[in-house]
Amino acid sequence: MTKFLEALGGKLAERWLALLLGPGVLLLSVAVAGVTLGHRHWHDTGLLLTRLDRLSAQPAMRSTGTLVLFLVGVLAASAGLGLAVTALGAAVERLWLATRPRRLTARRRLRWDCAQERFHQALLAAARAEGTAEAPAAAARARGFNARRNRIGLAPPTHPFWLGDRIAAVDTRIWETYRLDLTSAWPRLWLTLPEDVRAEIGTARGRLATATRLVAWAVGYLAVGAVWWPSAVAGVVTATTAWWRARAAAVAFAELAESAVDLHGRGLAESLGIPCAGTLTEDVGAEITALLRKGT
Repeated sequence: MTKFLEALGGKLAERWLALLLGPGVLLLSVAVAGVTLGHRHWHDTGLLLTRLDRLSAQPAMRSTGTLVLFLVGVLAASAGLGLAVTALGAAVERLWLATRPRRLTARRRLRWDCAQERFHQALLAAARAEGTAEAPAAAARARGFNARRNRIGLAPPTHPFWLGDRIAAVDTRIWETYRLDLTSAWPRLWLTLPEDVRAEIGTARGRLATATRLVAWAVGYLAVGAVWWPSAVAGVVTATTAWWRARAAAVAFAELAESAVDLHGRGLAESLGIPCAGTLTEDVGAEITALLRKGT
Protein backbone atom coordinates (compact mmCIF):
# COMPACT_ATOMS: atom_id res chain seq x y z
CA MET A 1 0.00 0.00 0.00
CA THR A 2 2.87 2.40 0.81
CA LYS A 3 4.48 1.76 -2.58
CA PHE A 4 1.12 2.26 -4.26
CA LEU A 5 0.56 5.59 -2.52
CA GLU A 6 4.08 6.72 -3.40
CA ALA A 7 3.55 5.82 -7.05
CA LEU A 8 0.17 7.54 -7.06
CA GLY A 9 1.67 10.65 -5.48
CA GLY A 10 4.41 10.68 -8.10
CA LYS A 11 1.92 10.40 -10.94
CA LEU A 12 -0.23 13.18 -9.50
CA ALA A 13 2.82 15.40 -9.14
CA GLU A 14 3.84 14.71 -12.73
CA ARG A 15 0.34 15.50 -14.02
CA TRP A 16 0.21 18.68 -11.92
CA LEU A 17 3.54 19.88 -13.31
CA ALA A 18 2.65 18.98 -16.89
CA LEU A 19 -0.91 20.29 -16.96
CA LEU A 20 -0.89 23.27 -14.62
CA LEU A 21 2.43 24.48 -13.24
CA GLY A 22 4.46 24.41 -16.46
CA PRO A 23 1.96 26.33 -18.62
CA GLY A 24 1.28 28.67 -15.69
CA VAL A 25 4.95 29.62 -15.36
CA LEU A 26 5.13 30.19 -19.12
CA LEU A 27 2.09 32.48 -19.10
CA LEU A 28 3.48 34.41 -16.12
CA SER A 29 6.77 34.85 -17.97
CA VAL A 30 4.95 36.15 -21.05
CA ALA A 31 2.93 38.54 -18.87
CA VAL A 32 6.08 39.92 -17.21
CA ALA A 33 7.75 40.38 -20.60
CA GLY A 34 4.63 42.03 -21.99
CA VAL A 35 4.25 44.50 -19.13
CA THR A 36 7.96 45.32 -19.30
CA LEU A 37 8.16 45.87 -23.07
CA GLY A 38 4.69 47.03 -24.07
CA HIS A 39 3.62 47.62 -27.67
CA ARG A 40 6.26 50.24 -28.40
CA HIS A 41 9.28 48.08 -27.48
CA TRP A 42 7.68 44.73 -28.29
CA HIS A 43 10.91 43.15 -29.63
CA ASP A 44 13.49 44.97 -27.47
CA THR A 45 15.17 42.03 -25.76
CA GLY A 46 17.96 44.33 -24.60
CA LEU A 47 15.50 46.33 -22.53
CA LEU A 48 14.12 43.14 -21.01
CA LEU A 49 17.60 41.90 -20.08
CA THR A 50 18.48 45.30 -18.60
CA ARG A 51 15.40 45.23 -16.37
CA LEU A 52 16.20 41.69 -15.27
CA ASP A 53 19.81 42.61 -14.49
CA ARG A 54 18.63 45.61 -12.50
CA LEU A 55 16.24 43.43 -10.53
CA SER A 56 18.85 40.77 -9.83
CA ALA A 57 21.27 43.45 -8.60
CA GLN A 58 18.94 44.45 -5.78
CA PRO A 59 20.39 43.56 -2.35
CA ALA A 60 17.23 41.72 -1.36
CA MET A 61 17.64 39.31 -4.28
CA ARG A 62 20.92 38.08 -2.77
CA SER A 63 19.10 36.75 0.28
CA THR A 64 18.24 33.06 0.30
CA GLY A 65 14.99 33.79 2.11
CA THR A 66 13.94 36.30 -0.53
CA LEU A 67 14.70 33.86 -3.33
CA VAL A 68 12.71 31.13 -1.59
CA LEU A 69 9.76 33.46 -1.11
CA PHE A 70 10.01 34.55 -4.74
CA LEU A 71 10.03 30.94 -5.93
CA VAL A 72 7.09 30.06 -3.68
CA GLY A 73 5.20 33.08 -5.00
CA VAL A 74 5.82 32.08 -8.61
CA LEU A 75 4.71 28.51 -7.94
CA ALA A 76 1.62 29.68 -6.04
CA ALA A 77 0.69 32.10 -8.82
CA SER A 78 1.22 29.38 -11.43
CA ALA A 79 -0.91 26.95 -9.44
CA GLY A 80 -3.63 29.58 -9.11
CA LEU A 81 -3.53 30.16 -12.85
CA GLY A 82 -3.77 26.42 -13.41
CA LEU A 83 -6.84 26.11 -11.21
CA ALA A 84 -8.46 29.09 -12.92
CA VAL A 85 -7.71 27.58 -16.32
CA THR A 86 -9.22 24.25 -15.26
CA ALA A 87 -12.43 26.01 -14.19
CA LEU A 88 -12.52 28.10 -17.37
CA GLY A 89 -11.88 25.01 -19.48
CA ALA A 90 -14.86 23.28 -17.88
CA ALA A 91 -16.97 26.36 -18.66
CA VAL A 92 -15.80 26.27 -22.29
CA GLU A 93 -16.78 22.61 -22.53
CA ARG A 94 -20.23 23.34 -21.11
CA LEU A 95 -20.61 26.14 -23.65
CA TRP A 96 -19.69 23.89 -26.56
CA LEU A 97 -22.12 21.19 -25.37
CA ALA A 98 -24.94 23.60 -24.46
CA THR A 99 -28.25 23.77 -26.33
CA ARG A 100 -28.44 27.57 -26.23
CA PRO A 101 -28.57 30.07 -27.82
CA ARG A 102 -31.40 28.57 -29.84
CA ARG A 103 -30.98 31.17 -32.59
CA LEU A 104 -27.63 29.64 -33.55
CA THR A 105 -29.16 26.18 -33.36
CA ALA A 106 -31.95 27.26 -35.71
CA ARG A 107 -29.39 28.61 -38.16
CA ARG A 108 -27.46 25.35 -38.14
CA ARG A 109 -30.70 23.40 -38.54
CA LEU A 110 -31.67 25.51 -41.57
CA ARG A 111 -28.28 24.83 -43.18
CA TRP A 112 -28.65 21.11 -42.46
CA ASP A 113 -32.19 21.00 -43.88
CA CYS A 114 -31.03 22.73 -47.07
CA ALA A 115 -28.13 20.30 -47.42
CA GLN A 116 -30.47 17.37 -46.77
CA GLU A 117 -32.86 18.59 -49.47
CA ARG A 118 -30.02 18.94 -51.98
CA PHE A 119 -28.85 15.43 -51.13
CA HIS A 120 -32.38 14.09 -51.55
CA GLN A 121 -32.74 15.75 -54.95
CA ALA A 122 -29.32 14.42 -55.98
CA LEU A 123 -30.39 10.90 -54.97
CA LEU A 124 -33.50 11.19 -57.13
CA ALA A 125 -31.41 12.44 -60.04
CA ALA A 126 -28.97 9.55 -59.57
CA ALA A 127 -31.86 7.07 -59.54
CA ARG A 128 -33.27 8.53 -62.77
CA ALA A 129 -29.83 8.43 -64.41
CA GLU A 130 -29.20 4.80 -63.45
CA GLY A 131 -28.22 2.74 -66.47
CA THR A 132 -27.22 5.77 -68.53
CA ALA A 133 -23.88 7.38 -69.32
CA GLU A 134 -24.62 10.08 -66.74
CA ALA A 135 -25.03 7.60 -63.87
CA PRO A 136 -21.44 7.82 -62.50
CA ALA A 137 -21.48 11.63 -62.46
CA ALA A 138 -24.92 11.71 -60.83
CA ALA A 139 -23.82 9.24 -58.15
CA ALA A 140 -20.70 11.32 -57.48
CA ARG A 141 -22.84 14.45 -57.07
CA ALA A 142 -25.07 12.61 -54.59
CA ARG A 143 -22.04 11.49 -52.57
CA GLY A 144 -20.75 15.06 -52.56
CA PHE A 145 -24.04 16.45 -51.23
CA ASN A 146 -24.12 13.69 -48.61
CA ALA A 147 -20.62 14.67 -47.45
CA ARG A 148 -21.63 18.35 -47.27
CA ARG A 149 -24.62 17.53 -45.09
CA ASN A 150 -22.53 15.31 -42.83
CA ARG A 151 -19.98 18.09 -42.37
CA ILE A 152 -22.77 20.16 -40.84
CA GLY A 153 -23.99 17.26 -38.72
CA LEU A 154 -24.60 13.51 -38.84
CA ALA A 155 -28.07 14.15 -37.45
CA PRO A 156 -30.43 17.15 -37.43
CA PRO A 157 -28.67 19.82 -35.33
CA THR A 158 -29.91 20.38 -31.77
CA HIS A 159 -26.94 22.43 -30.52
CA PRO A 160 -25.55 25.83 -31.55
CA PHE A 161 -22.01 24.47 -31.98
CA TRP A 162 -20.71 21.67 -34.16
CA LEU A 163 -18.94 19.91 -31.29
CA GLY A 164 -22.11 19.56 -29.24
CA ASP A 165 -24.00 18.20 -32.24
CA ARG A 166 -21.27 15.67 -33.04
CA ILE A 167 -21.51 14.14 -29.58
CA ALA A 168 -25.31 14.39 -29.42
CA ALA A 169 -25.53 12.65 -32.81
CA VAL A 170 -24.44 9.44 -31.09
CA ASP A 171 -27.65 9.38 -29.04
CA THR A 172 -29.76 10.12 -32.12
CA ARG A 173 -28.13 7.51 -34.33
CA ILE A 174 -28.27 4.82 -31.64
CA TRP A 175 -31.94 5.57 -31.01
CA GLU A 176 -32.85 5.52 -34.70
CA THR A 177 -30.95 2.28 -35.30
CA TYR A 178 -31.66 0.26 -32.14
CA ARG A 179 -34.40 2.18 -30.28
CA LEU A 180 -31.95 2.24 -27.38
CA ASP A 181 -31.93 5.20 -24.99
CA LEU A 182 -28.21 5.73 -24.60
CA THR A 183 -28.61 8.05 -21.60
CA SER A 184 -30.14 5.20 -19.61
CA ALA A 185 -28.03 2.44 -21.12
CA TRP A 186 -24.56 3.97 -21.03
CA PRO A 187 -23.76 3.50 -17.29
CA ARG A 188 -24.75 -0.18 -17.52
CA LEU A 189 -22.95 -0.66 -20.82
CA TRP A 190 -19.82 0.89 -19.33
CA LEU A 191 -19.73 -1.78 -16.62
CA THR A 192 -19.78 -4.54 -19.24
CA LEU A 193 -17.07 -3.11 -21.49
CA PRO A 194 -13.58 -4.67 -21.50
CA GLU A 195 -10.89 -2.70 -19.71
CA ASP A 196 -9.02 -1.83 -22.91
CA VAL A 197 -12.17 -0.41 -24.51
CA ARG A 198 -12.89 1.73 -21.46
CA ALA A 199 -9.29 2.94 -21.52
CA GLU A 200 -9.61 4.01 -25.17
CA ILE A 201 -12.84 5.90 -24.49
CA GLY A 202 -11.36 7.51 -21.38
CA THR A 203 -8.30 8.63 -23.34
CA ALA A 204 -10.46 10.25 -26.01
CA ARG A 205 -12.53 11.97 -23.34
CA GLY A 206 -9.35 13.21 -21.66
CA ARG A 207 -8.12 14.70 -24.95
CA LEU A 208 -11.34 16.69 -25.23
CA ALA A 209 -10.87 18.07 -21.70
CA THR A 210 -7.25 18.94 -22.52
CA ALA A 211 -8.38 20.85 -25.61
CA THR A 212 -10.85 22.91 -23.58
CA ARG A 213 -8.09 23.78 -21.10
CA LEU A 214 -5.95 24.88 -24.03
CA VAL A 215 -8.71 27.32 -25.00
CA ALA A 216 -8.55 28.72 -21.47
CA TRP A 217 -4.78 29.21 -21.77
CA ALA A 218 -5.41 31.00 -25.06
CA VAL A 219 -7.69 33.44 -23.22
CA GLY A 220 -4.79 34.25 -20.89
CA TYR A 221 -2.46 35.00 -23.79
CA LEU A 222 -5.12 37.14 -25.46
CA ALA A 223 -5.51 39.11 -22.22
CA VAL A 224 -1.76 39.81 -22.11
CA GLY A 225 -2.07 40.87 -25.74
CA ALA A 226 -3.78 44.05 -24.53
CA VAL A 227 -0.35 45.34 -23.45
CA TRP A 228 1.96 43.29 -25.72
CA TRP A 229 0.61 42.32 -29.13
CA PRO A 230 2.86 39.25 -29.77
CA SER A 231 1.00 37.55 -26.92
CA ALA A 232 -2.28 38.11 -28.77
CA VAL A 233 -0.82 36.36 -31.81
CA ALA A 234 0.19 33.44 -29.61
CA GLY A 235 -3.32 33.42 -28.14
CA VAL A 236 -4.95 33.22 -31.57
CA VAL A 237 -2.64 30.37 -32.63
CA THR A 238 -3.30 28.55 -29.36
CA ALA A 239 -7.07 28.97 -29.65
CA THR A 240 -7.07 27.71 -33.25
CA THR A 241 -4.98 24.70 -32.29
CA ALA A 242 -7.30 23.99 -29.36
CA TRP A 243 -10.39 24.11 -31.57
CA TRP A 244 -9.01 21.62 -34.08
CA ARG A 245 -7.81 19.34 -31.30
CA ALA A 246 -11.25 19.52 -29.70
CA ARG A 247 -12.91 18.58 -33.00
CA ALA A 248 -10.59 15.60 -33.43
CA ALA A 249 -11.13 14.51 -29.82
CA ALA A 250 -14.92 14.86 -30.14
CA VAL A 251 -14.94 12.75 -33.31
CA ALA A 252 -12.81 10.07 -31.67
CA PHE A 253 -14.91 10.05 -28.50
CA ALA A 254 -18.20 9.90 -30.43
CA GLU A 255 -16.97 7.15 -32.76
CA LEU A 256 -15.71 5.06 -29.85
CA ALA A 257 -18.93 5.49 -27.87
CA GLU A 258 -21.06 4.51 -30.86
CA SER A 259 -18.76 1.59 -31.65
CA ALA A 260 -19.07 0.39 -28.06
CA VAL A 261 -22.83 0.09 -28.52
CA ASP A 262 -22.49 -1.59 -31.92
CA LEU A 263 -19.98 -4.16 -30.68
CA HIS A 264 -21.08 -4.70 -27.07
CA GLY A 265 -24.81 -3.92 -27.12
CA ARG A 266 -25.59 -7.61 -27.38
CA GLY A 267 -23.52 -8.26 -24.27
CA LEU A 268 -25.52 -5.61 -22.41
CA ALA A 269 -28.76 -7.30 -23.41
CA GLU A 270 -27.51 -10.69 -22.24
CA SER A 271 -26.25 -9.20 -18.97
CA LEU A 272 -29.77 -7.88 -18.36
CA GLY A 273 -31.30 -11.27 -19.13
CA ILE A 274 -32.78 -10.18 -22.46
CA PRO A 275 -32.36 -12.78 -25.24
CA CYS A 276 -30.34 -11.51 -28.22
CA ALA A 277 -29.47 -14.29 -30.65
CA GLY A 278 -27.69 -12.17 -33.26
CA THR A 279 -26.94 -8.50 -33.61
CA LEU A 280 -28.75 -5.90 -31.56
CA THR A 281 -32.18 -5.14 -33.06
CA GLU A 282 -34.84 -2.50 -32.55
CA ASP A 283 -36.99 -4.92 -30.57
CA VAL A 284 -34.15 -5.82 -28.22
CA GLY A 285 -33.11 -2.17 -27.92
CA ALA A 286 -36.66 -1.12 -27.07
CA GLU A 287 -36.85 -3.86 -24.42
CA ILE A 288 -33.56 -2.70 -22.88
CA THR A 289 -34.81 0.90 -22.87
CA ALA A 290 -38.10 -0.04 -21.20
CA LEU A 291 -36.27 -2.06 -18.55
CA LEU A 292 -33.68 0.60 -17.75
CA ARG A 293 -36.08 3.54 -17.73
CA LYS A 294 -38.19 1.70 -15.14
CA GLY A 295 -41.36 3.42 -16.22
CA THR A 296 -39.94 6.95 -16.21
